Amino acid sequence: MNKLASAGKARTDLIKRGTRKALDFLLQDPAAKRVVIIFLVVIALVAILSSVLIPKKVEITAGQPARADIEAPRDMVNRLATDKLKAEAEKQAVKAASASPVNYDISPAASINAEDTVNAIFERIGKGRTAIRLVTAAAGAGSTGGKVGVSNRDQTQIRQARLIVKEISTDFGVTLPENAVLELLRVDDQAFDEARRAAKSEVGTVMKELRISKENLEMARERVSEAIRKLSLPPDVVPAVIAVAKTQVSPNLVLNPGKVEKVREAAVRAVEPVMILKGQIIVRRGEIATEEDVALLRDLGLLGGHIDYAGLLGIIVLVLVLMSLIGVYLYQYNRKILETPRLLAALGTIVVLVVFIAAVITSIPWPGSGYLVPVTLGTMMIAILLDSRLAIVSGIVFGLLAGIMGGNVLRLALVAITGSVVGVYSVSKVGERSDLMRAGFLVGAANAFAIIGVGPATGSPEVAHLWYLGMVNGLLSTIFAIGLLPFFENMFHITSAIKLLELSNPNQPLLRRLLIEAPGTYHHSIIVGNLAEAAAEMVGGDSLLVRVGSYYHDVGKLKRPYFFVENQLMQDNPHDRISPSLSTLVIISHVKDGVELAGVHRLPEAIIDLIKEHHGTSLVPYFYHKATENDGGENVDESDFRYPGPKPQSKEAAIVMLADSVEAAVRSLARPTPGRIEGLVRKIIKERLNDGQFDECNLTLKELDAVADAFVRVLSGIFHARIEYPDGIAKEVKEKEAKEKEVRGGKRL
Repeated sequence: MNKLASAGKARTDLIKRGTRKALDFLLQDPAAKRVVIIFLVVIALVAILSSVLIPKKVEITAGQPARADIEAPRDMVNRLATDKLKAEAEKQAVKAASASPVNYDISPAASINAEDTVNAIFERIGKGRTAIRLVTAAAGAGSTGGKVGVSNRDQTQIRQARLIVKEISTDFGVTLPENAVLELLRVDDQAFDEARRAAKSEVGTVMKELRISKENLEMARERVSEAIRKLSLPPDVVPAVIAVAKTQVSPNLVLNPGKVEKVREAAVRAVEPVMILKGQIIVRRGEIATEEDVALLRDLGLLGGHIDYAGLLGIIVLVLVLMSLIGVYLYQYNRKILETPRLLAALGTIVVLVVFIAAVITSIPWPGSGYLVPVTLGTMMIAILLDSRLAIVSGIVFGLLAGIMGGNVLRLALVAITGSVVGVYSVSKVGERSDLMRAGFLVGAANAFAIIGVGPATGSPEVAHLWYLGMVNGLLSTIFAIGLLPFFENMFHITSAIKLLELSNPNQPLLRRLLIEAPGTYHHSIIVGNLAEAAAEMVGGDSLLVRVGSYYHDVGKLKRPYFFVENQLMQDNPHDRISPSLSTLVIISHVKDGVELAGVHRLPEAIIDLIKEHHGTSLVPYFYHKATENDGGENVDESDFRYPGPKPQSKEAAIVMLADSVEAAVRSLARPTPGRIEGLVRKIIKERLNDGQFDECNLTLKELDAVADAFVRVLSGIFHARIEYPDGIAKEVKEKEAKEKEVRGGKRL
């Protein structure tokens, strides 16, 4: 038992050590940190989106009572009800279209059929005429009396006419008067042919030109009768031709399928879809579910107890695609964020925060809730804390997600993206936090106008009355941004432009103290700030950070301002009364004192780093040489006369170091001409380079040359040559100064 217990304890200890090593690796290795951050962000986004886009499943069948109220998780068209309305509208539209004469056209086939039938009727009568001739000829050959022959012919014609009427009725479904047929049997061939042509022609004309329906059929037949009467036909055949023609004048209108289809489609399009609104109860608790209820639940994706793997996979792909947009931008244009875990964590936190708030707001069962999603909150914070262009890309991603989470509504995405772009632009000109409210009003106005414009443009004019939600969104986003910015700045050690601009205000406590208690240092710091800003702009550094950091780089001198030459004015130099080593300790301590003072006043970490690194491990040459002279070079350790460091870790810290050294050196020049200034600047840069002060920062030789050019340009403007007074004026000024001294001396006595 003891062995088993010991083995179990050993395995537990091994697992603990392995877990501890893995955690140490993840916490110390930057690449591992980045992977963990990205993984956590993706997991968080998938979880949030799944809770919104993948509804909770229920198990219910038709005929079963619902165990709880079942609500619609999103807006959706009620397909069954809408299809019923469309079917009814389609039925009514087709019925109405079929009853409307405007949807009927003259059938070309009707006129052709009528002409063919007229022709066939005359063909049949023509056969009868031939038969009569044959019978009459046979009877005439054996007859001896004329009256008997005429009587036989008449009887034959009558019998033939009756037979033809019967056959025409059987074959063509029309009844011709026996007298009309009899008349056509009796006329000569020329009259018969004229009758045939006339009947066929006039029937064809009327059937082609007139829109004939049941209502105007008699009018059409009268029209053909009138037309035949006007022809130059033998009077005896006119009634017969009219009789034949009238039988073939019939309704010639046919329903136009194309017109009916257009009417049907218009009716279907006019049907307003029956909507199931988000939060609407489909089946109440205890109610028996119908087949229609089950179909609705199926359409909503609520049916079935299994996990929706397809939906989950879709959300994972969606998250990866949208995050890839941000990742590609960072890789191409701002790798610093991608390679710095704390900045990447800040970005991920903002993204997750915005999506989480969007999920909460869009879950509210109210049609206008989507317009309150604070997309601009995220883009403002990203623009202020990280990068304006990244904020634009993120705004597009946030807008797309807002539209998807709001029910795949395009107008939500368009409004969100519009507000994001305006928000990024408005915060780019913000000087302090209070100015953010102005940006909030701009964003609110942009949102309101976007809602008013996008609603009607996307076929939803009723949305325009929700314009006030856009204004509320802009103001709330700004208020939340103002509240969250300090938290993000402190948590992720980010120094925003707004924070730096606030710190550059001369009324800041430390700067006020510097101006009053150490005016020389204050003036020196202002010039160093100008130098550093110009140099940073030349090499792509953070010009605002180096300028504001320069204002504070020597705040440690406030502890003993009179020990620094720029603040001594007419006073005695206290260093004359102490040893070089003690003087060095006093001088060097201003860095440590500055760091402590900056911590008390809660200055950003970036500025504290500049204070800490702006002297690096450089030598205090004056007191080192003085100590060497006093001791004859013996017992003098150079390391005792160097700053403790660290060396500059960034190009911004290196620029501040050089600006500080250069300003002090050039100020000591008797005649600072541009040539002498440039020589001194390049000499100091070379000394710092040879001393190894830039070994730990990413400042290149090319950039050092650009820094030197920037320093020379600014310093030449500051220390330009003065106009000398003429000798007479100079003498007058000296005499006036002497008299003023005498007056002051008399007053003291």
